[in-house]
Amino acid sequence: MSQNNRKGGNKNFQKNNQNNNNNQQGGQQQQQQGGHQKHHNKHNQQNNQQQGGQQQGKGRGKAPTNVESFPINLTPQQIQQFQTYQQQIQSNPSPQFQSNYLPPATALFTPVINYFINLYSNFKSQSHQDILVSYDSFFKACETYYPHCSLPTIENLLPVLGDKFEDSFTDRFFVLLYKEIYYRYYYALVFQPNITTCVESWQNYYQIFHTLLSANSPNDVEIDLPNAWLWDLVDEFVYQYHTFAKFKLKKQDVDFLSENPEIWDTTNVIRYLYYIIKKSQIFSATTNRFENSSEDFCSHPVYKMLGYYSVISLVRVQCLLGDYTLALKTLELIDMGKKAMYTYVTACHITLYYYLGFAYIMSRKYNEATKALNTILVSVASKSKSSSFQSDHNEKKIDKMYALLTICQALYPNKIDENVNNNLKEKFGDKLLRLQKGDLSVYEELYTFAAPRCIGPVPPYISGYNVTALDSHRLQLSLFLEEVKQQSLLTTIRSYITLYSTISIQKLATLLQMDPEDLRVKLTCYKHKLFNVLGKGENKWNNQLDIDFYIDQDMIHIDNRLYAKETDSFINSILKFEGSLTPSYNWM
Repeated sequence: MSQNNRKGGNKNFQKNNQNNNNNQQGGQQQQQQGGHQKHHNKHNQQNNQQQGGQQQGKGRGKAPTNVESFPINLTPQQIQQFQTYQQQIQSNPSPQFQSNYLPPATALFTPVINYFINLYSNFKSQSHQDILVSYDSFFKACETYYPHCSLPTIENLLPVLGDKFEDSFTDRFFVLLYKEIYYRYYYALVFQPNITTCVESWQNYYQIFHTLLSANSPNDVEIDLPNAWLWDLVDEFVYQYHTFAKFKLKKQDVDFLSENPEIWDTTNVIRYLYYIIKKSQIFSATTNRFENSSEDFCSHPVYKMLGYYSVISLVRVQCLLGDYTLALKTLELIDMGKKAMYTYVTACHITLYYYLGFAYIMSRKYNEATKALNTILVSVASKSKSSSFQSDHNEKKIDKMYALLTICQALYPNKIDENVNNNLKEKFGDKLLRLQKGDLSVYEELYTFAAPRCIGPVPPYISGYNVTALDSHRLQLSLFLEEVKQQSLLTTIRSYITLYSTISIQKLATLLQMDPEDLRVKLTCYKHKLFNVLGKGENKWNNQLDIDFYIDQDMIHIDNRLYAKETDSFINSILKFEGSLTPSYNWM
């Protein structure tokens, strides 16, 4: 469904809008007029037909029927697509049926019109707080009045602005931003949008980024957006890339992408994030330049925050691709203090720590993963719950972090905040007990629930439409379960050695019904697993558990961390001076 084909006739609306422009005040106007009521009833009937079989908008109610509205004339192509969609619904009555098509909006509701005008006016005024309020209000209005169909296109809404709309940089950029909102809403309701919608959304992102990257001076970009909107912009860009990478493509889609390889290509997505970071100059600007230079792009709030959020989104992409080492290295560029810029937007704060904790887990740094997850869960618990349209998404992410923390507590028990521990036991207490017993099925269940769906870097048009889209995710799952299998026997060993201060390898092998030499190997493995990296560096290790042991010939000496500090100090000293033992050569 191309953008040009979405242009509906607005003659009825334009005529009625001129007569009723003064009456469109407030978001909840209920006035009805006889001539409008006919159109209103007609299009409410169409909306009800759209809602009858629509499965994408689960949990959403019906659109209000007592609000004044104006019809949107659909093009012949839109009507044909909608009829095809209705036939699919009738032939697939199952609630599990999911279509890649979202019916178009057939009416403009007066409250939505008012919220749109308010959003445009505040965008022009460049008032952060006003823009944020109208931005959130517009989304809530759309969820109310368009629960099972797409939003009105920008061509449908521009006439309501009348002479206010100008051919200026600010107004043209506003059009691009609204299109981004349109496609974001489409992706929110459809599990896998059709290839045409994906292409149009990619082209719109290209225009947004090209506009920002082609500016010669920050003074050329006469816009200012709240941090929440900037974060949503970059976050949705990565989300749509992630969605596209998981597609199960049809033959015609593969052929189309083979001719257009730039569409949602992994290299292009990463390149744009790098370009934004470079353009923002957030890592090259000193304090003096930041405060005094008007030519520095870092002094422009849009570029500064967009570059910062691009770093976090880049970490997300690296985690999705399975490059956890690079993700952790990238995060070293960010100040992780309590007042860092990622705390400005709750969704950004949660996303950052979610992928940080996941990267630590997949890197076998369970101690650091526990610290990160505990920190964010304490932080979100102390904040009052907001009523933004992203609240449900944030709550789901928090539940996933509790699941990740449960895995950490099973593999590497550590002390956490009391309230967090209580919430964890309430949510996953029974599963934690099964994890501690080595139940692999529970590990797989929690990982599948909590981990992001990893993807491969190979574009779909190369990998082909017959390849399962979740292969990369299954690969990461198998690697994780392999690590858990190595830990399962170690948990049993730990349960025995905690009962003794000294025990022979032969006696412990008898208790475990193992060969003594195999047990010696397992003990060496367990000793290795006890130690975990500390902090961001790779040169400091420590045992944070309440148990430690060493082997002297055929005897195992167990201590409950009495000499842990001396042991840790000795190991870290070896690591510290390891480089001095390596001969250096001067080739000059």
